[in-house]
Amino acid sequence: MPRVHDVPLCRQLITPAEWAHHGGWALGDRIEWSNRACGLASLRAILLAYGQDAPTVTELLKLAVKHEVLTPRGALHAGIASLADDLGVQSVAEPVPVEGLLARMDSAPLIVSVTEQLPEDGRSGGHLIILRGYEDGPDPQILFRDPSAWGQTHDRVPLSRLAASYTGRAITFAPLVHNGES
Repeated sequence: MPRVHDVPLCRQLITPAEWAHHGGWALGDRIEWSNRACGLASLRAILLAYGQDAPTVTELLKLAVKHEVLTPRGALHAGIASLADDLGVQSVAEPVPVEGLLARMDSAPLIVSVTEQLPEDGRSGGHLIILRGYEDGPDPQILFRDPSAWGQTHDRVPLSRLAASYTGRAITFAPLVHNGES
């Protein structure tokens, strides 16, 4: 029986109040940073799912800058995995073929690299989302959390659609324990 992991939805758009409260102004433009924060918003949701203290996205951005995790396009997968480890959730940035995603989701959610809004036109990568479970079927429905604005109204797609924009790169996590069982 497939498992669906309870992972909250965290937005990558940083509110002006959060930005001001946590000193984000020292980093520069809030909207520019928000557009690159999908991986860090996904990391925040993972931390919450594992019951860890979860810094705000602004605080995670400051950590990412300090540890040189960011590129002009966003956070490095290995850097996000390293931050997760530092914040109490064991993780690894590694290739996971599309054929291996369902088995991986049985024990833990994953952060994966896809194209925003999961188009089927062959573009792949550039945006990070959380895969949190699936529903069996001929083309299994993948349940996800997407920190972008589009993700506020979309939370599932067929595996075939996900596969069309998936890069094969993921951040995997230690098994997530549910009520005493892994």
